[in-house]
Amino acid sequence: MNRSGPGRQEEREREESGDFWKWLAVGAGAAAAVAGGVYMLSRALESEPEEPRSQGWVMTHDPTADDLFSSDEESLQPQGPMDELTDAVSRLAVSSVPRVSNLNSLLADIHSRYVAIRKEDLERHYNVFMKVIYPLHENMKKVDPYYGRYSSRIQIAGSHYDRLRIKKPDEFDMDIVIGLPVNLEEHPSNPEESDIVIEPVHAGYVQLRAGVQYVNILIRDGADSVINAQAYKWLDDKKYIQRSKFMSWFKSVVDRALNKFLKYNGYPSVTIDGVPYTISVSSSGPAYTLIIKNYTGFKLDVDLVPALKFPERRWLGKNKAYRDIPPHCSAAYWMVVPKPIKHGNSSHDEDRSWRIAMHDQERKFIHNSYNLRSVNRLLKKLRDAQDMDYIASYYIKTLFLWKIDELNNPAFWQRDLATIFKVMLKEFHTALVEKKIRYFWNRRNNLLKIPDNILKGYVNKLEKLINKMDEDYMWVARYLLTPTEYSEYEQILP
Repeated sequence: MNRSGPGRQEEREREESGDFWKWLAVGAGAAAAVAGGVYMLSRALESEPEEPRSQGWVMTHDPTADDLFSSDEESLQPQGPMDELTDAVSRLAVSSVPRVSNLNSLLADIHSRYVAIRKEDLERHYNVFMKVIYPLHENMKKVDPYYGRYSSRIQIAGSHYDRLRIKKPDEFDMDIVIGLPVNLEEHPSNPEESDIVIEPVHAGYVQLRAGVQYVNILIRDGADSVINAQAYKWLDDKKYIQRSKFMSWFKSVVDRALNKFLKYNGYPSVTIDGVPYTISVSSSGPAYTLIIKNYTGFKLDVDLVPALKFPERRWLGKNKAYRDIPPHCSAAYWMVVPKPIKHGNSSHDEDRSWRIAMHDQERKFIHNSYNLRSVNRLLKKLRDAQDMDYIASYYIKTLFLWKIDELNNPAFWQRDLATIFKVMLKEFHTALVEKKIRYFWNRRNNLLKIPDNILKGYVNKLEKLINKMDEDYMWVARYLLTPTEYSEYEQILP
């Protein structure tokens, strides 16, 4: 019988995962050597272990703070082993009196003062993050044999990964990629006989049905079945991987790993520079959130999101509803995370649904976008200042993905902040008026599901800003800043 258990690729990834944590240690030491410069956690290596690692993983010089806190003219050629994760945007050195003479200089000044992350804040939060995540991951491998064998990659996701985080670095999204003990390729002549059958059922969501080899895990794998049986336990009576069973297993692994930490006031804890930090957990959507605190008021949330991966050869592009992955955005694989579709056709439909995640492909799509990231952050600041709570960060990012696709002109993003801000503000307004922000990979999925009365309020706010900014650019400050921030800003204006 054809046995498609863990092969060379899985072995490579497990070996590479070890290198990943070695680089964490290197990063920590290097950070101390540059007087607190911080290395950002990056994705685990994708190249084969025996090949020379020349793309950012071999340090050719002693890193400096400039390497770690780069400008918005980004490069995907990282200077140190971990700064491919995100742009650690330090607040620029600003004068006590704003030097503002037009909309462009106003946007730049507000970005520096109220949007960009302070270097010292990032260093502190990252230091705590690293000293919790490293022992947690190691404990997870110890307490669960399946996790120890198949946790192939850990990576930051969300706004930090895209270099779009604003104000505070007090939240991290972290994808933990879990492998499966079956062949992930599609059967060459009969897709229904693949070990995993990927069924697109809703735009942006799939269901995962076990094929012959998956179903036979318990009888085909010999001694390995003791470990691989865990994957069989996730199946429901129709042989679909049930999201809730998978998530329950993942949470149990995290809980058992946390139980190995020393306790402080009854909570798992780590001690950093003599200060105890407690760790509690909460659950929301596809994430299991670590809440890390100390007695000084410090707080850091880390969303742990387990994910399953599939090679790009199995991408849904042949389904006409999904766009092909552009060649320059190709990555090793795409992922799914256990988030249910809301209002599915049945309870089974919801419990079998997995949301598509294209983090790597989207990050490459916005590469060479120059001022795009600064304007994206400014729109997020506008959203926050105007209490537009129903607008997720991903909705704003999606507007930029569509604009990149529409223009197909990297030079546009090299224009000044004011020009790009005006264009994207109007795109934002138009989307709200039309009540549509289409999911980039499948336009049949409208991300914008907001009650009409709330949406109308958002539209009115943006209309007033668009009209007033043409009369007097200083009106933009009133909308980008909270009342308290604007009052403070008025006091220092010349």
